[in-house]
Amino acid sequence: MTIPQDVRIRGDRLYFPKLGWLRLRRRGGNPYPDAEPVQATLKRVNGKWMAVVCYAIAAADRPDDGTVTGVDMNVGQVAVSDGRHARILHAPDPRRLEAKIRRQQRRLARQRRGSRRRERTRQRLARTQRRLAMRRRNWHHHVSRGLARGTVAVEALQTRAMTASAKGTVDAPGQNVRQKAGLNRVILATGWSGLRAMFEYKAPRLIVVDPRHTSQTCAACGQTHAASRRSPASFECVACGHADHADLNAARNIRRRGLAQLHGKGRSHSATPTTREMDRRPAA
Repeated sequence: MTIPQDVRIRGDRLYFPKLGWLRLRRRGGNPYPDAEPVQATLKRVNGKWMAVVCYAIAAADRPDDGTVTGVDMNVGQVAVSDGRHARILHAPDPRRLEAKIRRQQRRLARQRRGSRRRERTRQRLARTQRRLAMRRRNWHHHVSRGLARGTVAVEALQTRAMTASAKGTVDAPGQNVRQKAGLNRVILATGWSGLRAMFEYKAPRLIVVDPRHTSQTCAACGQTHAASRRSPASFECVACGHADHADLNAARNIRRRGLAQLHGKGRSHSATPTTREMDRRPAA
């Protein structure tokens, strides 16, 4: 339920039409005590009621330290390079929570529909799934916060096309269907789109580059050859012999392409929000 205008807040209470005054509990208090509330949304998540209040504030320009960072998004990790340092940031291990979700799903399938025991299992399953999603979102915030001090260059990945099913048709069945399905699950669990969305509103500038051959191009000599990618984690150039971690090599190539666009040799995508987005920053 949403109040589109005329939001009334008095201290720690929020007025909702036909519901009356609701008490708010905010961690850390009101972040915008002098701002005007312009919109409020009341929603229920796993049995808990939450309010999202939007305030009209004067958003300051995001500082830019002048760095350009290339980000290579991979399965369960991202590789970053800022020209001086390169490192790999691993996502939290989701296997324990995923195993718990599978157990709860099997228990839910065995229980009788409409029973109270099945409803309790369904609620536990929803809480576990939300816990996994919030852990991934928290990792996204930490990664984007640490890298969004300057320009960020990412690949224009088409996640929907990359995670399409490989089972094919009856006349032309696919190959390695189970392996591809497992890869698709890990890609979606890493949350490439969510991380890129955070870069868009946190970084002073976001540059989207062509992803073709970033993992097969040598960051030292610039030669492109498929044989240089020895394994998912190993890169050794067949032309100059340069050896590096494959993801770190790709991050350096992404940064180089970002620099080319930044200096006018390509198109860049600015992450500056619109006026409406700047005026309405949510605060719960």
